[in-house]
Amino acid sequence: MLAEPDLWNTDQMNRHQTARYKIYDLSLSIIAWAFVFSLTIYLWEIDYPDVHNRLNFTLPNIALTATCFTLYITGLVWRIFADQNNYLGLILQAAGLSILLFLFPNGVIVILGIMLVSQLGDYLSAPVILVIAIAMPLIYFLQMPAEFAWFNTILFILLNLFSFYASNRMLEERKAKEINSHLLRELRATQSLLHSTTRRDERLRIARDLHDALGHHLTALSIQLEVASQISTDNAKPYIIKAQSITRLLLGDVREAVSDIRSSNELDLRSALIALTEDLDNLDLQVAIDPDLVITDARAAEILFRSAQEAITNVLKHSHATHCQLSLIRDTGELILTIEDNGRVQSPIKPGNGLRGMMERIRALDGRLILNTEKSGLNLQIRIPEPI
Repeated sequence: MLAEPDLWNTDQMNRHQTARYKIYDLSLSIIAWAFVFSLTIYLWEIDYPDVHNRLNFTLPNIALTATCFTLYITGLVWRIFADQNNYLGLILQAAGLSILLFLFPNGVIVILGIMLVSQLGDYLSAPVILVIAIAMPLIYFLQMPAEFAWFNTILFILLNLFSFYASNRMLEERKAKEINSHLLRELRATQSLLHSTTRRDERLRIARDLHDALGHHLTALSIQLEVASQISTDNAKPYIIKAQSITRLLLGDVREAVSDIRSSNELDLRSALIALTEDLDNLDLQVAIDPDLVITDARAAEILFRSAQEAITNVLKHSHATHCQLSLIRDTGELILTIEDNGRVQSPIKPGNGLRGMMERIRALDGRLILNTEKSGLNLQIRIPEPI
């Protein structure tokens, strides 16, 4: 079994690496954007003969061009640092780029198009991106003079395809790291619950051993001392009575120790749920657990934990939520686990294998699963009779 600190360090490393990727992406994008902006303004100002444009170099036209460049970079920054896939940022980039490609039908602006193609993997499917990668240079070809147009068009198509290939590989690597981080978080939470269950079982084993072995032996010793006191001489009797007193004291201490061990057999479900829900990228997840809640039944604890695990996985994969609330309370003889998010819900809800497995576990303890989609997002509530 992996040690918990190793899992924690691996998860932390993945998150730090994701943050570095965002910084690198932003830095390189700003450098390329600044280069294209500066070169476009410079070539436009000197009216370079081989670089075509549709506007005169006047202050209003410069302001329009700067606005389009600003739209592009604003959308890019917004998209990179958004909590989720930000389509509005992508729309701003596409709008700024489209206007610039029309105003300046030359190879300099197409560099921004190549950048945009490399960033579409988070938003569009691969066939759609391929169509855009090919169509964008063709549109560029239709606007510019015929000389060297085909050569430039083929060159830009190849650059777009290479950009798409490289970004697709990076996207697959990032998704693999996200899956790895999610699995590590679940493993750490499972490890926490397993450690708590193992510790509880070991305490119960020790309690049984103390009661069955030491307790019985002390009881037998007390009986033997009672017999000895009946047949002993007057000189030995005080010592036997003293030994009986010590034996009864030891037997009381053993019984008290066994009772204390058995009374402290709760499972640390709180730590397991916190480990399962902490440090989630792109999701603000709040956990509220009744501080007086004690769960001693391993089966109930496992069902609640697995249900929370499945619900959070569904939120991350399907709902596109930005906020989620998890609560666990005891009310009128029931353990109530509630997971509520603000994501999108497809109505009616079609249970998949994960949700059906959750229902089967809950029904095994005569519990109920309640799904409510009346409010924004999904409210999932699990009610299990509190074990006696």
